[in-house]
Amino acid sequence: KPARTFTDHGAKIIKLPYRYNLLNRVRAHPRLDALIADEKPDLIFVHDISPNFPEAIAYVKNHPQCRMIMDYHADYGNSGKNWISIKILHGVIRKYFLDKARPHLHRIFPTTTDRIDFLHEVYKVPLSEMEILPLGADLDVVHETRLNREGEKLRRHYGIGPTDQVVFTGGKLAPAKRTELAIAAVNRLARPNLHLVIAGAASDNDAAYNQKLIDDAAGNPNIHFAGWLDKLAIYRHYDMADVALFPASQSILWLQAIGAGLPLIVGDTGHQSVQYMNLYDNIIMLEKADINAEAITAALISVIDDPARLAQMRDGAGKVAEEQLNWDRLIERTLAA
Repeated sequence: KPARTFTDHGAKIIKLPYRYNLLNRVRAHPRLDALIADEKPDLIFVHDISPNFPEAIAYVKNHPQCRMIMDYHADYGNSGKNWISIKILHGVIRKYFLDKARPHLHRIFPTTTDRIDFLHEVYKVPLSEMEILPLGADLDVVHETRLNREGEKLRRHYGIGPTDQVVFTGGKLAPAKRTELAIAAVNRLARPNLHLVIAGAASDNDAAYNQKLIDDAAGNPNIHFAGWLDKLAIYRHYDMADVALFPASQSILWLQAIGAGLPLIVGDTGHQSVQYMNLYDNIIMLEKADINAEAITAALISVIDDPARLAQMRDGAGKVAEEQLNWDRLIERTLAA
């Protein structure tokens, strides 16, 4: 697509086409020397390892008052899944660019603890050069949603009573998410006051799986398919929920649910731990061997049948949200790096 420049809430956005894109694995924009020189930045925030690092390095060498930092999003679960990926893509190609940049990076910010491990083990980055920077949640929207009682409005929309219990799940409706287990758990409980709300949509390739979910939910009027939702709608659905349940496959929805103050039940299929967000016993995490309908049912019962625990987990999630996921604090950390 052609380059374009526009503004968004006062921020200048410059979108550039790729100079090359190798199998969606190694992608570079046109050289950025002139653009960076024109903008005269005080901070260069690089998103993941970039083949455009050399231009940024040249600028910070000549302008020592400009700092450069990088966030990082790859791990064994979402990228380093085989020998070629680990040894060639990460171990040679991307490592070449990062090794050149590291002497000029003030800080590297992996977004999860698993990504810290990945950089340390595959790229040999010392732990002292890294600091976790969670993706965060929009707490302004959370507070506005609560103030406007959006959850109460949605409950009326779905025909859910004010004292009924609501479990939220969602994301891309794909087999990796194991959404069928959430449906199975709610069906097993068969409680008239327990509802499951499923947000998300399936790709054309997952049409058969989507139909399976519909078939599994058939006959249970308490299972509601919300379809694809934008960010604001997602937060409104959090506001009506009591618990968030994600059987597998990590998503930004996990952190957003914590940001909305929800107790979290999640499954770790490997290298997807959220224990770094479980600071106040606000998360029940199922190990890979326990990601099944029986264990999920038991986890749900342990929360929804214990009002004291439910309240404690909600309070803990709220504390984590303010301390770890508040964008204002995350911004301050990047500016102080």
